[in-house]
Amino acid sequence: MRMIIFASLAILGIGLPLAAQEDWCSNQGFHTSGMVTHSEVREERLAAATENIVDPAQNGSIRVHGWANADIQVKACIQSAGPDMGAAEALAKQVTITDGPGRVVAQGPSSNNGSGWSVSYEIWAPASANLTLKANNGSIQAEGVMGRVRAHTLNGSLSMKDVGGDIEGETTNGSLNIDLATTQWHGQGLKLNTVNGSIHLHLPANFSADVEASTVNGRIHSDFANIGDMRERHDVKFTMGAGGSKIEARTVNGSVQISKQT
Repeated sequence: MRMIIFASLAILGIGLPLAAQEDWCSNQGFHTSGMVTHSEVREERLAAATENIVDPAQNGSIRVHGWANADIQVKACIQSAGPDMGAAEALAKQVTITDGPGRVVAQGPSSNNGSGWSVSYEIWAPASANLTLKANNGSIQAEGVMGRVRAHTLNGSLSMKDVGGDIEGETTNGSLNIDLATTQWHGQGLKLNTVNGSIHLHLPANFSADVEASTVNGRIHSDFANIGDMRERHDVKFTMGAGGSKIEARTVNGSVQISKQT
């Protein structure tokens, strides 16, 4: 139950605008039986590396923005629970949010007798950086990144906006949502996979790509005319516009929806 509470709050916090950071890191509703809770925001800046890892540990969400700077700005929400406020605050102070250049990794003491902690991240990284984004019980969001990105979460959704490069996004229990503004994919390609969840692509009407989509228990639907009568099938390949980089969208229990932006 403690894991569920920590994870749920982390998922709710992701995606809020900067003006709502205090609410994002509020400990309202963040509790475990008989424990007192504490939350705090911590910021650090660190050098980027050839491979950059973001890992909030067992419970926590990730939001990444691509920017023009060469380093990484980290904003972390640390939440902790203990038998009293002093213990909760002391526990939070033992949590670290980075581990050297390119390593936005949360570490802290093991949970004990109802005490526990979680970290959720909002970071700004070089737009062309190589990123490995790993979550267990939490969602992942990325915006404006154009490098090699590997995003994986076990229990949580994955959302990306205005991205490119070589991107793979995967979740076991959750949906995937992609929103693109350009008329083609800039980079090697996009691979999306989920087991229990749907995939939704929001694309401009004149978007060009080679698409492969599949589902076992669900439907494939597209607003683009060139999918035609294939919409009832469970495994399709088709070309949008002039073709181009490959976009793969695969789910087991869920649907694939390819929508024109309005």
